[in-house]
Amino acid sequence: MAAIAQLQARLEVEAGEKLGTPRTDRGGEFTAQAFATHCADHGVQRHFTAPYMPQQNGVVERHNQTMLGMARSMMMGMNVPDCLCGEAVSTAVFILNRSLTRSVEGRMPYEVWYGSKLAVHFLRTFGCVAHVKVAGGHH
Repeated sequence: MAAIAQLQARLEVEAGEKLGTPRTDRGGEFTAQAFATHCADHGVQRHFTAPYMPQQNGVVERHNQTMLGMARSMMMGMNVPDCLCGEAVSTAVFILNRSLTRSVEGRMPYEVWYGSKLAVHFLRTFGCVAHVKVAGGHH
């Protein structure tokens, strides 16, 4: 519960807006009394999808499938070990947040959230060979 409250506080400061109405599944973290109390204390109205009906949260489900598909493609395309799955998912999310989307026509989610475009010149192929320079030359 503390992690959700911290995330909410950080996002509200960044956006300059209060959390409106989250739509969640009926996972334990969202049905716990502590979360209900937190929402009530902060004037947050909650909407729940029907149990075992992920189709009701279609946008999120499609985003999840897109993200996982990208991560799988990156891993298979570069033949990297399964232990890099977390990095592949993080990279997919990073790329999606910096990609054009119809939901904010002609802009990137990052640009909408932060108010400026982000340079992407530093992006490299996932799984490419990289070398680390050790400062001072000592190991």
